[in-house]
Order: sequence, then structure tokens, then C-alpha cells
Amino acid sequence: MHSYGKVNLDDLRYFLALARHGRMVAAGERLGVEHTTVSRRVATLEKAVGHRLFERTRTGWTMTEAGRRLLPHAERIEAEAVLAFTDADDESRPVSGLVRLIATDAAGSVLVTPALAPLHARHPGIDLELVTTSVLISHHTGQFDVAITLHRPELPRLHAQPLGEYALRLYASPDYLRQRAPIRTPDDLAEHQMVWYIESLLDLPELRVFHQVSETAAFAFRSSSVFAQLEAVAAGMGVGLLPAFFAERDPRVVPVLAAELEVRRTFWMIVPSTLRNVERVRIVCEHLKAWFEDQQDVLRPR
Repeated sequence: MHSYGKVNLDDLRYFLALARHGRMVAAGERLGVEHTTVSRRVATLEKAVGHRLFERTRTGWTMTEAGRRLLPHAERIEAEAVLAFTDADDESRPVSGLVRLIATDAAGSVLVTPALAPLHARHPGIDLELVTTSVLISHHTGQFDVAITLHRPELPRLHAQPLGEYALRLYASPDYLRQRAPIRTPDDLAEHQMVWYIESLLDLPELRVFHQVSETAAFAFRSSSVFAQLEAVAAGMGVGLLPAFFAERDPRVVPVLAAELEVRRTFWMIVPSTLRNVERVRIVCEHLKAWFEDQQDVLRPR
């Protein structure tokens, strides 16, 4: 790529990768080069602009003030380049490239992964990666192309789109219910053992909802994993508040107070604004939007 003055504009790719991933190795993997190449190209850019752009910390590389000033300009250059090459590209050429997705644990496994199979069949050139997490998306800024989350981050460089509501409902194993006092009203839950998250480790405020179910609940088991919670409920440890799209398919558990208690939450699709017009990202987003629209009976089963 041609240089502008002393700056080689291609070095901005390496600057953006390190700014987004925070580690040389991760940035190199994203660009398909060795981490030493990232280090060398960033050093070249720093020399050209006359400022240090990154500082090394115990957890990786963070931008200096000069780096933060450069970031929005570099992102605009990247976005314009993507649009230019997309418009000039041969429309008959298959879409290719990597799209990294982040999703919450249950949604990523139960909803997003099945959605990716038909997408891959139509666009085999798009490489798909899925990372599951229950921490705020803001902690992963720059490390994803598309995120499916419960939290809508208030960050200007992220575009948010609702995908629809899902239901959290109470479930228990039939054996547990046979051996315990009947649960006819929400007040009866005070006599039962409950299964839920470890709230002190719960990063998503949208899941701090158990008070909507019971203010006096006693907990037999807590876990940061919704999969572990389901296993605990199925094993008869207590009554769990679980995503309906996740629990309804498991024959080992049955709904409890299904007509009386339901907590609803919204799935959001988050995309960095600079990537919204990248063709492979746009294709993935459009597919997921349509997929979630078709899954409304799964998200909130009757």
C-alpha cells in the first residue's frame, strides 16, 4: 500500500489489531502473521508518527494517549477502505474471511451454534469462530465481530440491535417434586431449595433477577455455569430458574409455576460500527437476525 508522508497506511492494520486484542500473539493470529511482525510494524508506525502508541502492562498492551487519539482516525480509514474494496469487488466472487462471534454460554451453545450450520452451507468461505462468555461485552471490545448478549453496552463505537425476548422459568426434577411439599404458589418456594448463579461472580446485571422470583429463597447450589445449574436441577438438588429454550428440551426436568412466574430478558446483537458494512459480517448478522425471528416459539415456548 502506498505511504502518506512517512506513514505507511498498511501499518494501521497492525495498530488496530493490537488496539483491539491487547496482545501481540492474538493480534498476529487475527491478521495471519507472526507476533513479531505485529511488533515490528507497530514500532515502524510509532517511529513515523513520533509517539509511543502502546505501553506494556501486566495484562498486555494498552494504548497511550497518542494511541487513543489515533484510534478513531485509523478506524475511519479502515471503514472507508472496506467500503471501497467491497464496491469494487467482483460480486460473483464467494464471500470469505473470518467472523468471530461472542455469545452467552447457553445461547451460544443452544441457539447460535445450530444457526451457523446452514450459514456455513451457503457461505463455506466464511470462517466462523464462537467464544462463549458470561462477562460484559465491554470487556471484550475489539475482540469480536458479532456478539449475542443480554447487555446493551453504552459505547459509541458499538451498534446494538434487539433479537427478541426469551423466558426464564422455574424447573425441577419429578423426583424432587414427589419428595417435597407441593409448590402451588410463589410463597411455597420459601420451603424449597433453589439453584442459581453465584451472584458475586455474575457480571451481567440482566441476570441478577432472582429477587423477582423469591425474596426468601434458600439455595442448595450455586454455579457460574448454567449447564451445571441444569445438571443440579436434574439431579434433584432443588428448583432452578433456567432459560426456557434450554430447559424445555431436557426430559429430566419439568416446569414449576409456569403460569405464575416468568422473567423475560432480551437478546441483543452487537457489532462494532466500523464492521457493519463488511460483507461477511453483514451476511452473518442478517442470518442471525432471521434465525432468531424464527426461534420465537423456542425462546418463549407456550
